[in-house]
Amino acid sequence: QGMGAGLVPKILDLDVIDEVIPVNSDDAQTMASELWMIGLPVGVSAGAIVNAAVQVCARPESAGKMAVAVIPSFGERYFTHPMFDSIKAKAEGLAKQPLPEPFDNTEYGFATPRG
Repeated sequence: QGMGAGLVPKILDLDVIDEVIPVNSDDAQTMASELWMIGLPVGVSAGAIVNAAVQVCARPESAGKMAVAVIPSFGERYFTHPMFDSIKAKAEGLAKQPLPEPFDNTEYGFATPRG
């Protein structure tokens, strides 16, 4: 899935990187599965990104702060990949539920309640 190759592009400026968080492949797969179950079909690399973000958010110094994890691609390419068959079957078996009421974004600095 493109993880762990150890390649460093020549254009990468290592001075702008604060930290690299290693994520085990099994943990990345587990997170990808969890993301599928909440409606975000993504690949294992996205699972690794979100797993690392969750680790950062769990730190005491992150309490009360907002974090953003950028998932660089959507998982449409994985809909037919055998590795995701069990996740897909489980997701297809979920019961539909109504969406929650939208929350007020003005507390996050937006000018209107819906951003």
